[in-house]
Amino acid sequence: MLEDALAWLLLSGLIAFILASTLAPLETLRWWARQPALERETPAEPEGEAAGAPRHFIVYLGGIDRISGTSNSRREQRFLDALCEGVPEAVLVDTVFPYAASGIPLLHGPRLFSWLWRAIDAAPPDQRRPLLANLVNARNFFQVLVSADRRYGPVFNLALAGLIQERLRAAGWRPHRDSRLTLIGLSGGAQMAAGAAEDLADIFDGPIQLISIGGVIASTPGLNRLARIDHLAGSADQVEAAGAIAFPARWGLAAGSEWAMVRRSGRLNRIRLSGVTHNGPRGYFGGARHGGRPQWEETLEIVLDCLRRFERGEGRGANPPARSAPSSHGDHPDGSDGRG
Repeated sequence: MLEDALAWLLLSGLIAFILASTLAPLETLRWWARQPALERETPAEPEGEAAGAPRHFIVYLGGIDRISGTSNSRREQRFLDALCEGVPEAVLVDTVFPYAASGIPLLHGPRLFSWLWRAIDAAPPDQRRPLLANLVNARNFFQVLVSADRRYGPVFNLALAGLIQERLRAAGWRPHRDSRLTLIGLSGGAQMAAGAAEDLADIFDGPIQLISIGGVIASTPGLNRLARIDHLAGSADQVEAAGAIAFPARWGLAAGSEWAMVRRSGRLNRIRLSGVTHNGPRGYFGGARHGGRPQWEETLEIVLDCLRRFERGEGRGANPPARSAPSSHGDHPDGSDGRG
């Protein structure tokens, strides 16, 4: 009887996996079908803009556990608050929900399973069943795969770039200002940022930086539009390590992939964090002591250092053209800056 139950469980899991992977692109295709003819013209800049308008914008895209653009955990919010204090001249945008082409949170909109997401959100934290909570992770994980997919990814990433542009405009960004843009992606949010970078580079005048915190990133064309990529990877982070294995274009044999080209160009700086896991007290935003201080403070210091290097123009000073040829210079032969 136990063997029958186990076989049924495995079969149910396989059916659920196939169903989820099949349905994942549908929201993206629905968004595309409802779009009017896309216009690439840049809207005119409003008159009377203040001369002291911000020139550096930071967009934070969280991990796959979120149900909306404002569902930052307490650890994330603590990190983001400290980040704002560390770079007071920059404007932080952290309200983008990157796991839907429409940008509509899971609790809103005409979704087939909206009732399920609302039930998960309404339940007290100590009563949420791990299986139900993991459904959010699974749903958003498949959206990461859509972003990385060569068929559906261009549409999804175009939609996400539009969402980011809308939030940037609301935060004070205007075209033709030679502003700098930093995309910070946690876990799956790093792939979403890299995917959107290709279209963001077409509308953003200045250079674009990606800071990946435990990022699960595919070899996506958007990588070649980034001026600098800082990839923080914990030595005990099995999720980040699995991401490097899951995408064959990141393997050493794929010498012609976007990932390999970025590494050879010297724009990819891999920063290893000893003993850091993906989540929990020892995670990037965790409170476990490391070297006499909480881990999240070390992560913050590294991110601020990456921002300062970007401000100084280290890496390339402007967005490289799409699929640019690799150059021979770099901070470190293996694409690392040697930290950690």
